[in-house]
Amino acid sequence: MSEFKGKKKSKWIITAIFAVLLVFLIIFVGNMIYSQITNKVPSFFGYSVMNIISTSMEPQIPENTFILIKKVDPAELKVGDVITFYSKDPTIRGLPNTHRITDIRIENGNFVFITKGDANAISDAYEVDSSSIIGVYQKNLITLGKAGRIFQSRTFIFILLVVPAVLLFVFEIINLAKTAKDVEKEKIEGKEADNDGATKESEGSGTEEGKNESD
Repeated sequence: MSEFKGKKKSKWIITAIFAVLLVFLIIFVGNMIYSQITNKVPSFFGYSVMNIISTSMEPQIPENTFILIKKVDPAELKVGDVITFYSKDPTIRGLPNTHRITDIRIENGNFVFITKGDANAISDAYEVDSSSIIGVYQKNLITLGKAGRIFQSRTFIFILLVVPAVLLFVFEIINLAKTAKDVEKEKIEGKEADNDGATKESEGSGTEEGKNESD
């Protein structure tokens, strides 16, 4: 009985781990899909993950590097900070951009930021206002190099989301089948134990009656 409970507990632990990993995977992939469809960056508890697909911030942020950014009050920013913002540059159609602050001005009571990519020769042609800022750079998470281009493929994103879900579903079906089999086995063993007990009790009663008759 205790062995069965131990196996059952282990199965539930493995299932829980798979479920947690799947949730994180869904959030990660959902983040990527949301960004591609809306060109907006979702935030989770004030943090966002961005995939840098250009070389403008090398060597600090190599091409195809996932970075962590944190929501920030524009008043707290200073020259030298690396920020992610919605660019006004028509060549990138208002997509998120990550560059370093080189100058800060105040115009009509609002902060205006001048930015530049570390690998670029000149500053960005379009200024950044406070409302365009997504967050401030925290650190690199993972650099994938040329392999990172795969993550920009919608087919890959679909596979990345569907395959783990299918595997988890199959694992659950197998797990439930094994659990049902174990439960059935335990019931059979319990019935056999009850029958054995009843048989021994009957034999003991018969022996006692025989003794009484002989007396």
